[in-house]
Amino acid sequence: MTYLLGLVVLVVWGMIIYRIFSAVGGNDDNVPVTPVKLAKEAYNDFSIPKDTTHLLLNYRDPFGIVKQRDTDKIIIRKVSERKVPVQIKPMDWGFIKYSGYMLNPSTKKLIALISINGQNITLAEGQTKNDVKLIKNLRDSIKISFEGKTKFIAIKSSAL
Repeated sequence: MTYLLGLVVLVVWGMIIYRIFSAVGGNDDNVPVTPVKLAKEAYNDFSIPKDTTHLLLNYRDPFGIVKQRDTDKIIIRKVSERKVPVQIKPMDWGFIKYSGYMLNPSTKKLIALISINGQNITLAEGQTKNDVKLIKNLRDSIKISFEGKTKFIAIKSSAL
């Protein structure tokens, strides 16, 4: 039995080696090569069937929060709108001047030098003085909030 199985293994390996050598050998002049042409069918984008399903929305509220009501009996009331002229007075930010900044060496935070109505104060980000809150210090400008309004104020040049 061992001899028979050994012979089968030799035959299989012989066939494998023969096919490899015949493929590499390049002796294919006798075999005609004909390309296989497959006809491709055009894809029809317009063949999507029409949706024929309908949603039935007559089920009850699964949470029971809203009572079901008849939509035929809802009365729609028109409310006339009153147009009240609103006069928006532009805010004068001239009383706040940004003079510069300092760097706190211990905390590495920027301290802004601000003049409010001629009074010099120093503020760090998030601090509030005289209803003026410093939101952001960007070195060349600051973002401040006063009476619910915010504005960027640029640094005052020393040449003026």
